[in-house]
Order: sequence, then C-alpha cells, then structure tokens
Amino acid sequence: MIPAIKSNEIEREIFQRELDSFVPDKALDAHAHMWAGIPNQKNGSGLSPWIEKDMTVTLFHDLMEDLIPRRTIGGLLLALPMSIHGLPTTTPDSVTFQAEHIAHQAESDSTCKSTMFVSPKLNPDFIRQEVKRLNIGGLKCYHTESDRNPTTDSDIPEFLPEEFVRIADEFGLTVTLHMVKPRAIADPSNQHWVRTYCKKYPNMKLILAHAARCFNPVWAIEGIASLKGLPNVYFDTAAIGEVGSCEAIIEHLGHDRLLWGTDFPLTHWRGRYVAYGNNHCWTGPEDAHDDKQDLYVFHGLEQLRVVKQAAWHQRLSDSQVEDIFFNNLAGLLGMAY
Repeated sequence: MIPAIKSNEIEREIFQRELDSFVPDKALDAHAHMWAGIPNQKNGSGLSPWIEKDMTVTLFHDLMEDLIPRRTIGGLLLALPMSIHGLPTTTPDSVTFQAEHIAHQAESDSTCKSTMFVSPKLNPDFIRQEVKRLNIGGLKCYHTESDRNPTTDSDIPEFLPEEFVRIADEFGLTVTLHMVKPRAIADPSNQHWVRTYCKKYPNMKLILAHAARCFNPVWAIEGIASLKGLPNVYFDTAAIGEVGSCEAIIEHLGHDRLLWGTDFPLTHWRGRYVAYGNNHCWTGPEDAHDDKQDLYVFHGLEQLRVVKQAAWHQRLSDSQVEDIFFNNLAGLLGMAY
C-alpha cells in the first residue's frame, strides 16, 4: 500500500521559511506520475509498495498538500514505464489498463492532462486509436523498451520511433522524453535526434525530462545551447538537484522553456541527486554518517530550492517565476488561465 509519509518539523520549517513566499498560489506539475494499482505484486523497486494501490488525483492532491500546502496543483499525469517497479510487461492490454485509469483521473480535474506509455513493441495504429478514444494529451516513452544492451546507451529512435513522433505531431501532443547516454544532452546523437524530431514535427511538443537528464550541470552547460532555434522543445525540472542545469536552460533558451516538474512520488523520498566528476548519484538517509539520517528532507523540497536558486541567480521577476510554475505548461497544454 502507499506508505503513510508525512512532513516532519524540519520540512515544515524549511517550507515556511524558504519557500512559502516563493512558490505561487497555483502550479502545474509537468512530471507527476499516475498509475492503476497492481495488487499483490512482489518484485520491483522502492516504488513497488506504492503501486499496489491506485494513484488518484485526489490522493495526489492530498500528498502534495502536505509537501507544499495551500496551493492549487494540477499538471501532466505521466504513465509509469512498464516492466519496471513491479508493473507488467508492455502489451496493448497492459498499456490500455494504465491509460484508461490515467485518462479517467484527468477527466475529473480540469487542471490535469493524461498521457499514455508508448513502446516500439506497440503498433502505431493502436497508439493512434487509444489517443483518439481516451483523449490523451501526451506520450511517455522510456529507454528500457529499447533492444540495445545496455538500454542506457540507446539512441532516441530505439525507444521513441519516428512514427510515434508523427502521431504526436498529428494530434498536437506532448512527448516526455527521458534521454539516456552517459552525457545526456551533451551527446551528439541526442542533440541530432532532438533537433531532427523538433524541426520535422513542429506541432509535437517535446518535453525533455529532468532538464534534458542533466543531473550533472556540466552536461547542460555543454549541450543546452545546441537546441537554440527550436520553438517546440521544453524542459521539466523533475528530480534535478543541481542549480546549474536550470540556469543553463534559462540562460540559453529562456525561462519560458522551463517547466516545474517533481517526478511525483519521488517528491516524498528523503534525499537528493548530487553531481560528482562526470556522473551523478542519489544520496539519502542510508548514506548518512554520525547519526544524521534524520536530517534528510523530502526531495520535493530540495528540488524547489533548486528552482528558487536558479530564479534568484538569473534575476527572474515574480511573473517569470509564475510562468515556470504555471503559465508555461498551461499554454503548452492549451489550458485556459
């Protein structure tokens, strides 16, 4: 079942002192996961206990209220990748099972849009059919669907075929892409395919997850500028722990390309991603020394600190901060605001 995780005194104090005056009254999360529960599944990851029960918009609101209270929150409800975290393998039936639940959740809240998971294992006609039937707002792909070994070395078309991008262009959908390869957007292959897809399919809105997966800001500093001139590429801030990646996006492409995203429910894990050398890693209570395990706080708060630092360093106005938290994604999703 979904763990009963509540904010502690340290987390409430951090939000009140550092973030309450910064976070706008309304926000849209560009990277909030939603799923239909798989009861009694045993194998997966740290997320597996959550997945035994349906995640609903109501429960999402309740959990986020504890993290960032007194805010109106909606957003893009991302399908979880299949075949990991205890979810079943990718088939039309398993994808439809998840997509129907997410679409139903989005229908219940005018501030939410649904997505469906896509894989090269699926027929494009099936994807087109489900997009129409369920009024899907976006597509979510993941590298684990690639046939390459290891999948983390995959070129983008190996898990996001061009035909799927064509469907997104046809329906004006978002595509949330978690690119891979060791240097993320600093890799020439990733730069090539992002530019190729965005230029060839201008009605498709490409959201590069995790600030173009720049958990290490060096990759953003080296690679973000290569995407100048593409009006349909955007970046979410989900799970980013280093301010330099968000700053590089604002510096080279403008604040209007940056979308607040949380990677919910990672928001409620205690810890953060940190850069080192030419890599990055997660650090949490299990890594603490000298009985400091209780000093780690929600990753959702650490990530908000990153956005605040980037806004401060780039001297953004209050209205520009509101763009990052709400207006940019609202415009992208065609929501009235």
